Amino acid sequence: MLDQTDTLILKELTRNCRIKVNHLAERVHLTAPAVTARINRLEDAGVIKRYTIEVDTEKLGYDRQIFIRAAMKDAAQRAGYRALIHRYRNAIRHHYRVSGDMPYLIEGAFRSRAELNDFLLALGNVATYKVIDVIDELI
Repeated sequence: MLDQTDTLILKELTRNCRIKVNHLAERVHLTAPAVTARINRLEDAGVIKRYTIEVDTEKLGYDRQIFIRAAMKDAAQRAGYRALIHRYRNAIRHHYRVSGDMPYLIEGAFRSRAELNDFLLALGNVATYKVIDVIDELI
């Protein structure tokens, strides 16, 4: 069970997973060894699964950020759908199974409209879909 201090540690690590333990300890009002022990416990319990970074996709040249809801036309298209997702793995940031009439959610970032269009044409062969174009990120 998480207590308030564990929650504070997780919030700080979410903001900056590279924070030094002694700085984190100051923020949560514990000693560095106590924070290290809590982090180890959270890792062992599977609460902390991995440490990661978030990149600015536009600075990498991926200017077309989109979300796509998708549903396979039929079960026979499953292999084609998976192959397509794999082929575009560099443009697909996240791929989820979700609830609703369109059980897949793709978060993608494409370099151009042409690249996005190529993906959507190929996707249309194996699935029905709806595109949500990202206008701006709000923090």
